[in-house]
Amino acid sequence: MTVGDGGAAPPVDVRLAVPAGVAWAVLVVALPWSAGRQLVVLAGLAVVLLAAGVVAAVAGRGGRGVGPPGAAGTGAEAWAEAGAGAWAGACVGASTGPLSPSGPLRRPRASRATAVATLVLVTAGLAGLLLGAAAARADARWPPAVLDLQGRVVTIEGTATARIVPGSTTAELDMGLVEVGGRAVWRGDSSLFLLGPRVSGPAVEIGQAVRVRVSVLPVERGDPHPWAAASRGPLRAGTEAEGVEAAANGLRGAFGDVVAELPGDGGALLPGLALGDTSAVPDDLREAMETASLTHLTAVSGSNCAVLVALVMLVGGALRVPRVVRIGVSCVVLLAFLVLVTPDASILRATVMALVVLVHLAAARPVSGLPVVALAVTGLLLADPWLARDVGFALSVLATAGLVVLARPLAAELARVLPTPIALGLAVPAAAQLACQPVLLLLEPSLPVHGVVANVLAEPAAPVATVAGLLVCVTAPWAPGLAELVARVAWVPASWVGAVARTVAAWPGARLAWSDGPAGVAVLVVASALVAAVVLTPRGLRARRLLGVALVAALVVPAGAAVGARLGERAGVPDDWVVVQCDVGQGDAVLVRSAGRVALIDVGDDEEALAGCLRRFGVDEVDLLVLTHFDTDHVGAVEVVAGSVGSVLVGAPGRPADVAVLDVLRAGGAEVVPVTAGARGVLGDLAWSVLWPVDPEASGNDASVVTAWRPTAGCVTGCASLLALGDLGEAAQRRLLSTSAGEEAAGPVDVVKVSHHGSADQHAELYRRAPARVAMIGVGRENGYGHPTDDALALVGGAVVARTDLDGDAAVTVRGAPRDDGAAAELRLWRRRRG
Repeated sequence: MTVGDGGAAPPVDVRLAVPAGVAWAVLVVALPWSAGRQLVVLAGLAVVLLAAGVVAAVAGRGGRGVGPPGAAGTGAEAWAEAGAGAWAGACVGASTGPLSPSGPLRRPRASRATAVATLVLVTAGLAGLLLGAAAARADARWPPAVLDLQGRVVTIEGTATARIVPGSTTAELDMGLVEVGGRAVWRGDSSLFLLGPRVSGPAVEIGQAVRVRVSVLPVERGDPHPWAAASRGPLRAGTEAEGVEAAANGLRGAFGDVVAELPGDGGALLPGLALGDTSAVPDDLREAMETASLTHLTAVSGSNCAVLVALVMLVGGALRVPRVVRIGVSCVVLLAFLVLVTPDASILRATVMALVVLVHLAAARPVSGLPVVALAVTGLLLADPWLARDVGFALSVLATAGLVVLARPLAAELARVLPTPIALGLAVPAAAQLACQPVLLLLEPSLPVHGVVANVLAEPAAPVATVAGLLVCVTAPWAPGLAELVARVAWVPASWVGAVARTVAAWPGARLAWSDGPAGVAVLVVASALVAAVVLTPRGLRARRLLGVALVAALVVPAGAAVGARLGERAGVPDDWVVVQCDVGQGDAVLVRSAGRVALIDVGDDEEALAGCLRRFGVDEVDLLVLTHFDTDHVGAVEVVAGSVGSVLVGAPGRPADVAVLDVLRAGGAEVVPVTAGARGVLGDLAWSVLWPVDPEASGNDASVVTAWRPTAGCVTGCASLLALGDLGEAAQRRLLSTSAGEEAAGPVDVVKVSHHGSADQHAELYRRAPARVAMIGVGRENGYGHPTDDALALVGGAVVARTDLDGDAAVTVRGAPRDDGAAAELRLWRRRRG
């Protein structure tokens, strides 16, 4: 079938894909279980195998001699025929099976039963094989001697599996030795995921020996890494790699020297496009690539392998090299590339698939995409069962399966209304995106609205940058001048990819928020499956129309429910709020509004909760942000408002992490203003003043920026006073009252933001001298700290208390002009959970 000819898509061969997929799913579920539960599963699979074998044998005997000439007679024949016809027809929607001279062949019931029984037999057998392989290697993966070390500090020796540079936050090591008190307690070969490696000298190269003191962390049995640890000392580099690894390091190093001087986004992206090295990509470009759904271009994958094989075959064909020789050279090139880029889950899958295809070509056998994917997945899971729970591996497999199953029929559908080249260009990224999106949703709860367009624009440049980058890598050690020239050529398509990412990321509505809960994932899975079914079902069939209706319902009903929930959520919120306490769990986030201007005091550490609160109360821009101090429960969600903040009031940052928070805000265009007691300003019709700290070098809870907000003389409506105490403790509260600023704190206020989530560390005199009508306490449910304490609640006993653990968001509204004493005439408190 050619694209756009209107013919039906060829049947999809799922005979190996279905057993491989089900066995993979069994492995994903069962890997974290104990050995006893895994044995129960294996026993159950054995029973299924026995039952399926009996059914297949009985059905095979019953099917002999039944049906028209040429019908399947034996179990094996029924497996082959029914598998190619009935299963493919059921999964793909085809209306015909294998043809006899007189037309479509009708299979006897016994033959169909044999096919189903054989499918179950193969699936159960494959699942048992994979689970048995995992169980057999469980003790080698988690040696009992090392299991006992979880939570203890040990010294390990191993080698780096990826380059570790100063500033790296994580590293992966091949662990070979574990010592406790200078005594070796384990020797072997295992993988370690290291948090916080401390590299003070030159970068640690791949294959280089390392020694480091670590604290062993607990891991689940199903994790892709068998061991995790946190660094407790500097990473000491030892002997460098030898042999093939040393040669690969030399090539990578020479490549890095050549491209280091390339400017802009092109220079940052080229190492990733060629070798998968994204260490030079700045955070803003990385974020743009993620928003535009282009990060896969800088991760070495099947596309790189396809480009290399195609290049070898085309060049070899032009030079009239025999086909077998070209295939052999392609295999050697693939293996060399695998060593150069270091094997991860994606590139391993791609390499194995490419080698299988090349072997089929060498044997002059037909190649079908989905069976090759299934064969590669099965082989890799047998070699390493814990790849089953690796997200990168899953995305790689799903993207490839989506391409081989959906790209061609989807292109045919698009070619009905678009030119064929454009249809092909859209079909490839759309097929991959459709297959991967349910898994991607677990990583980022949103959908890339412009992702397909971004890929159509950027994809053509990626192979050019990849090939040119590899030429730079090969020529750099012996011809640096030529390598530099080629690098400048490769810089052009790499820069184009960066420009596309930044441009698309800046488009309105670049990502559509979507729930990553079970319901959101289920809706997306069903919608993706229905899209695939519609595309694969031949046009003109009634089943296709029914599937189309089901697809529209699957999309429209949840979308309508989401819009309705959003409108209902906003409809219940008071429009005339002046102070809001956002429910961000065990953290603080308080909104203040006056005369159309908005301030936000702290941001909590739950990004989703803060974003939801800002959305509900219609806050798009924050004129003034007050960060009381730098504890995570007060600044952790700062990314949500970065880029939408005018000015920021802060105390003195004390740690590099504090400075990083301010750098995020500055990068978004905010003006950062360090403040101490005495600083003043105006927000709409409210005058604010900083009451604490008095020491510009203070840090921690007792350095919290305390602010008082009172109506100005010209305030007529929406006027309420607020005292926001941050996390100030009793001793600091006592000192505050003894300062001149303490006089500003004294006096009745409409709202007090109770200090430190309602802990017992309070000074009763402060609350007595500043009595409030409403007391707000930001506190998480079952927080484990006992917040709010009875003592703290007693201090604000005369106020109406709003607690986020019980009330959710809480908003104060004001009716009437201020009283003579400056207090609001009438306050009303709205609670999200109580109405």
